[in-house]
Amino acid sequence: MKTSNNHPPVDVIVVGGGIAGLWILSNLRAAGYDAILVEKDSLGSGQTLASQGIIHGGAKYALIGHVTGSSEAVRELPERWGEHLSGRRLPDLSSVRCNSDHQWMWSAGDIPSKIANFFAGRLMSGRVRPLAGRELPGRFKSICKTNTVYQLHEPVLDVASLVQCLADSNKGRAFNAEAICAEADGDNMLLEVRTHNETHCLAARALVYAAGEGNKEVGTSAMQCRPLQMVMVKGDLPELWGHVIEAAANPRLTITSHKCPDGQIVWYIGGQLAEDGVARSIRQQIAATRQELRRIFPAMVPDSLNWATLHINRAEGVRDDGKRPDNPFVGRYGRQIMVWPVKLAFAPVVADEVLSLVEAMRISKSQADAMIELPEAVVGRYPWEQTVWQCG
Repeated sequence: MKTSNNHPPVDVIVVGGGIAGLWILSNLRAAGYDAILVEKDSLGSGQTLASQGIIHGGAKYALIGHVTGSSEAVRELPERWGEHLSGRRLPDLSSVRCNSDHQWMWSAGDIPSKIANFFAGRLMSGRVRPLAGRELPGRFKSICKTNTVYQLHEPVLDVASLVQCLADSNKGRAFNAEAICAEADGDNMLLEVRTHNETHCLAARALVYAAGEGNKEVGTSAMQCRPLQMVMVKGDLPELWGHVIEAAANPRLTITSHKCPDGQIVWYIGGQLAEDGVARSIRQQIAATRQELRRIFPAMVPDSLNWATLHINRAEGVRDDGKRPDNPFVGRYGRQIMVWPVKLAFAPVVADEVLSLVEAMRISKSQADAMIELPEAVVGRYPWEQTVWQCG
């Protein structure tokens, strides 16, 4: 491998600076490994800052009235995240901002009886409760006509502050460099990276690929991409975080709220609307969203709002049917580990699995951090901070 700059070896190199890569880096360093991270763009760019920040325990995946594989897989995640957000467990995320400590679930009509019965069951007790009309914020009641709203005691995080928190705790070990290729060299892996017009050779005992769709560059066939067309709506909107539900495996809409510097609120909308939207043009997707919002929020005036969409590929471990996997993918191939977390909430679970695989390699831990002279990576920006808005 011919490069213009060589660097001293480290124990582990993580490729990809999203939530999974940063959490993996934190776990490895806390365990005593000299680990570094390389990210070709900004930290959180790609799937992480384009996520909705929802840490849920599977209730929204139980909408068909019974426990699904997805709901079983994520059931304990809110408690696990709570330990980190309170600072009781490393990595310490106590500086992360929480947009909301709860989510709502409601239907544009009546809640189907089998869903209501399920929420009332023992599995969800203490996590989901029905709200009385007087408990709903006034602006929500003024625009939404619904008989039943359920409150989920599961947080919605400010993802940018989450990425910044993990970046701050790994200061000087997360670098802005594009991974080009890797090859084995005895007991080491050599990774060629590019910064600006220079190439560099990094050496490590193990490589971890957590770059989402970028993992395909290493030639694995274990990945699938599930496309979405998310919708962004900006204006004088009430803050809400929740799911418009029906008797189906996915929420019809999932809405999170984000405050802009000008004081306006952005609704970032996913759910089945985003999955179905990949077959639509931008104009058609906005029109479909207008129609949905008029149905769900009869008192809204969509013509006073600004609109935009975001096409994004959710990179995941492959499934034969192409549907979203229930669990994250973590696989070892020699001295390389491939990771697809499926969703932001799975990051701590993925990081634990990666640490176990690295420990199984019996890598001798370095006594000190190697001096790596590469540009430091910075945190990226939200999609709605960079988009071009369509008026009215």
